[in-house]
Amino acid sequence: MKKIIVCAALALSLIIAMLSVSGCGLVSGLLGSVGTGGVKITKTEAARVKYEKFDNGYVSLEIPKGWIVDVSDVSYSSYSFKVVNPQDPDYVLFFCLKLTGFLKTEEARAAFARLYPSSVFGMLSAIDPQTTEGFFKVWNENAKLANEIQMKRVYFPYMQDFTVIENLGKLPLGGDVLRASYKNDKGEPQQGLFTTSVFSSGSYYMYGYDFAPLNAYHNVFMMAPDDEFNNWLGVYDHCIGTIRFSEKFYKAWAREEETMVSAVTANAAIYDEVSDLIMDSWEKRNDSYDIISQKQSDATLGYERVYDTQTGEVYRAYNGFTDNYSGDRYKAVTDDMYKETISGYIGK
Repeated sequence: MKKIIVCAALALSLIIAMLSVSGCGLVSGLLGSVGTGGVKITKTEAARVKYEKFDNGYVSLEIPKGWIVDVSDVSYSSYSFKVVNPQDPDYVLFFCLKLTGFLKTEEARAAFARLYPSSVFGMLSAIDPQTTEGFFKVWNENAKLANEIQMKRVYFPYMQDFTVIENLGKLPLGGDVLRASYKNDKGEPQQGLFTTSVFSSGSYYMYGYDFAPLNAYHNVFMMAPDDEFNNWLGVYDHCIGTIRFSEKFYKAWAREEETMVSAVTANAAIYDEVSDLIMDSWEKRNDSYDIISQKQSDATLGYERVYDTQTGEVYRAYNGFTDNYSGDRYKAVTDDMYKETISGYIGK
């Protein structure tokens, strides 16, 4: 665990070094009060920052004086906090050890949702592809869901129109560093650096879908108004570099992780039985729900559904396929076929 935190701090320092080399002009320029030749130059707010120590017994770090730290109390393995300027909430430093609850494809997520409608794995959008950029592509919708269902407040930051400006390369932790633009809730331009490392827990296939979950580790967001971000990056880097987790935290984290591992080991022995029970429930499902939800899904994603008259296999085809296709083998599905597993996709 200590290695993780040290790596995170080193990783963010590496980001700064990378940006400096790439000529992004970080915290240079307006950091001094020059005042030569009768010209008075006022330092930027970032250059005037004084730091104070935050310590809640679990984590400590230096933050700009007057800023606040909002700590998540979800779990130790997913421990997170954000440092916010209360005078301007567009200035945010967000840190999270682990985020979980994601599947690998939207098809797997939809199938899981039918089996377990109240499970987070069926609610959160899948990360596809399993990359840093793929993670942020669906961040906003997942953050909204987590804030409403889990946190019961606005905790995870929102980023409208998230657009990667540049991929700055991969960190030793595994994730890419993305420099990106986005908009706040007022539509104003913002900028930030973002990183996460997406890892799969393996594969676990059921009904043709891989239900093995994904985890996103070492999540760091550094966010500010577009024209101020370069000035504040050095401040954020200082905060990250001072993060320390206490022995109290390490012990709590170790207990939680051990419990999680023990639970997985115990459940492994009954997976076959659980699979049989799920299959039995699946066969007794309500067809009308499948028909409605699958039709809606196809319409939203721009598909139409067809089947192979020779094999009976069902496919999702691009919208307009049946208009363009002149053969007899593939035909539009009937309503009762919407409960069938999709065998593949037909593209243009």
